[in-house]
Amino acid sequence: MVKRLLVLSASIGAGHLKAAEAVCGAFKDCYPEREAVHVDFLKYCDPVVSKLLEESYYFLTSRMAWVYGFIYEKERRRPEPLIKKEQVLLALGKYKKFLDEYQPDLIVSTHFFPAAVVSYYYPKYPVPNGVILTDYASHPMWVYPHVGRYFVACQEMVDELWTYGVDREKIKVTGIPVRPEFGITLSPAELRAEKGLPPDRPVILVMSGGNAIGPLMEVLEVLNRVREDFTAVVITGKNEKTRRELAEARENFHFTLHLPGYVDDMYKWMRLADFLISKAGGLTVSEALAVGLPMLVVRPTPGQEEANTEFLLKAEAGYYLKDLEDLEPVVRELLKDPVKLGQLRENAAKLGKPGAAREIIKELVKLEETAEKIPCSTSRDLL
Repeated sequence: MVKRLLVLSASIGAGHLKAAEAVCGAFKDCYPEREAVHVDFLKYCDPVVSKLLEESYYFLTSRMAWVYGFIYEKERRRPEPLIKKEQVLLALGKYKKFLDEYQPDLIVSTHFFPAAVVSYYYPKYPVPNGVILTDYASHPMWVYPHVGRYFVACQEMVDELWTYGVDREKIKVTGIPVRPEFGITLSPAELRAEKGLPPDRPVILVMSGGNAIGPLMEVLEVLNRVREDFTAVVITGKNEKTRRELAEARENFHFTLHLPGYVDDMYKWMRLADFLISKAGGLTVSEALAVGLPMLVVRPTPGQEEANTEFLLKAEAGYYLKDLEDLEPVVRELLKDPVKLGQLRENAAKLGKPGAAREIIKELVKLEETAEKIPCSTSRDLL
């Protein structure tokens, strides 16, 4: 019986942390008498290295996106990505100590870094474990020999993982885990009243990743050319500098601009909005789909965000705006055509999987119960 669940993430991008928190929360909801702990594995192993990698990630994705995309594609095509072995050596010592202290019955990773360490140490500590891919495309960086289950966002990823050597029976299409609140049906009118927003005009939600590093001011300047009446809500997270800059420019815009800063009830803001303008992080896409919110994707980061965008486009649940100049006509069309907007919302809702976290917990518990019967290896040795 599973008494202790260990959820491992890494603070390179906010999505991995949010997915881990959703899984931890689902486990505690299902088994309140049992224990679940979430560890940001990168900071646990070395806070200095964690800060360096996190800052490097944001620098690459915001300032040199083409370099990040080149590395992503280069590693995807290698039979053995270069980073896979080195990341194990970075953390193995502390991981052994942590296992001795916590002694989990089950482990699940939402980032490939801890997944590598768990797999490497599996022969000495054969705890059943799983990996949650947090985007809408697979990558060999996630594949290791001693993983019992892979949890993916969509059916197409099953074939992708198989090409990397993963047995199909190990792959479960559950969706990416989001907080259970995203599955609650709420009244947009009541939510707008709660947040002090005008009830009689459309609401455009604008985001730009966990650190608000994207072109928020540029987006607002384009929206200012749309003469229709609407309210714009810009979520800047913990980036107080960006929130202040936007607040100082508020009088330059003809529309009402709402700047709540950091919010811990994103499910409410997404429920009350008509559509979302954002980058295409895996968790952002999953949260939007869970509430049936269409997305207008602006400048996705090359690599996984492009794949996430392609997933939305195939389902006709959003738009890809290669240039910001393309934003104005699309926004104007959606504000004038409620039928079109309604179809986008319907398409998005069909893709939403707000119960993904509970589904993952159910599969993990089954894995633990039958672990001895399941071979823990891929069809070829990847470490």
